[in-house]
Amino acid sequence: MTPRWLAPLLLSSLCLCGMARGGQDCGERAAPTPQALARGLALGERVRERLEAGGASAALVARVGLNLGEFGQRYTHMGVAVRDHVRRRWLALHLFNPCGKAESEITVQPLEQFYEVDLFEYEALVITPSYALQAALRDVFMNPATTRALHKPAYNMIAHPFSTRFQNSNQWILEMTAAALDRGAVKDRASAQAWLMNAGFEPGSIRIPNLRRAGARLFSPHVSFLDHTQEEYEKQAYLVITVDSIVRFLATKDPGLTQTGIR
Repeated sequence: MTPRWLAPLLLSSLCLCGMARGGQDCGERAAPTPQALARGLALGERVRERLEAGGASAALVARVGLNLGEFGQRYTHMGVAVRDHVRRRWLALHLFNPCGKAESEITVQPLEQFYEVDLFEYEALVITPSYALQAALRDVFMNPATTRALHKPAYNMIAHPFSTRFQNSNQWILEMTAAALDRGAVKDRASAQAWLMNAGFEPGSIRIPNLRRAGARLFSPHVSFLDHTQEEYEKQAYLVITVDSIVRFLATKDPGLTQTGIR
């Protein structure tokens, strides 16, 4: 475990984002209204209260930023919540994709602000691992060297799960979690993906018709098909890392894991 006195220094060495709108992915809806921000903040406070009541020190958290119902997905964006015992607060660590850019940034912000964005639905998912995995997640996510070694700034909303060419938000969380599950085997993105494949991780799949694919590639810097295969193109179905696929995988590795939906 990281010493309590060192935790704030490690967190501050990352990108501490205190802006109310920080962490809003460009793929999600922009320019939230004051009412939307208030609803998101209230949701984040309920998540924090739930974590405090359960005595957790780390958990995975997710939000519904987009309407992905047509792809069979509900939760769109995942982060890791870590309790800062020194300041008695919760922080969320995740990847932030600034609007107008094709690169991501590691973001650390108060947990409440993780939800203080314009969400499609004001619903949160909290995945609380066993205490052993919570401790491992804290060690990994509070280690700046590890967070950067497993971060690829080149952002792709539909990054291929087993390619290091691009990375998206959920992919970073999954690869970091792989390091928490097996620190000895995971040193970089390539070894993280190799470990996940050997451990039986099964990515999600979304159907994108070829005509729609052409439009996405033309009009958005955040979508690229360059790391996907010809077979995926022919089937018009692309492998991606979804919140659901992460939760399914972790449930097989951690019998003590619990899931809680919060509105």
